[in-house]
Amino acid sequence: MTAILTHEAVRDAVRDAGRALGLPEPVTEGFVRLLRPCLHLCPYEKLPEELRTEGARPAARVGGPAQLPKGVEVPAYVPHALTIDCAAIPTGILDIAFPADGHVAVLTETTADGGFFLHVPTGTDTVERHSPERDDGQTRHGPFPLYAVPGTTCPSWLDPSHVTEATAWAEEDAERTELVDRMVEQVESLVDVDWGHGIQLGGHSPAWHDPLEDRGRVLLVALPWGRVSGDDCITYVSGTPEVIAQHRYDALAFTVEC
Repeated sequence: MTAILTHEAVRDAVRDAGRALGLPEPVTEGFVRLLRPCLHLCPYEKLPEELRTEGARPAARVGGPAQLPKGVEVPAYVPHALTIDCAAIPTGILDIAFPADGHVAVLTETTADGGFFLHVPTGTDTVERHSPERDDGQTRHGPFPLYAVPGTTCPSWLDPSHVTEATAWAEEDAERTELVDRMVEQVESLVDVDWGHGIQLGGHSPAWHDPLEDRGRVLLVALPWGRVSGDDCITYVSGTPEVIAQHRYDALAFTVEC
């Protein structure tokens, strides 16, 4: 894909693919239900052409100093990874709650679970906090700006077993199984975009194994360290649907997958 498709456009494209393959409507709708919207945060050079305008507004920043509320204690050894400008995040895209004002500072290490997701409302008295100097291979790239691009996600390693209607319809039928497998390929191709391999807000977690969703958790931020430092790990900031809906950010979990 070379152009941005809205979440609804992707859903319609999946329906078109199902009709073209001759799948029953309940099977196709099972795949549609899997889709979740997200926001990709990517550097300017990775933006789709239609968003590369002179007035493009950054939505986030990797690295550099963090602006933290006065009196908030963060251990000196925990680096600042990402700041998100909440007002620059497009509204009406995500299917999870996200702060609408001020900024969010994410501080975490690359190789250890745990971290801080701090919402700093507009007007809060803040102090500038620089990340510690590192000599252990965790030196950050940056600072550099990131821009928001709406996207759509499906579960990582999408499989027919994710759709009970597809499993039941194709059971022990080689021809139907092949059609369902082709539908999986179609869905994956629709959500795979050039700018979609970086930092992600919301949507399905891009987990290699043990997805968050299997543990009853919802992704808030995915932070691949290849975009921030030289590491190959990825940090997931997640919570239960209730924790995220209630903005209980002190109850979020930081987990690292390598």
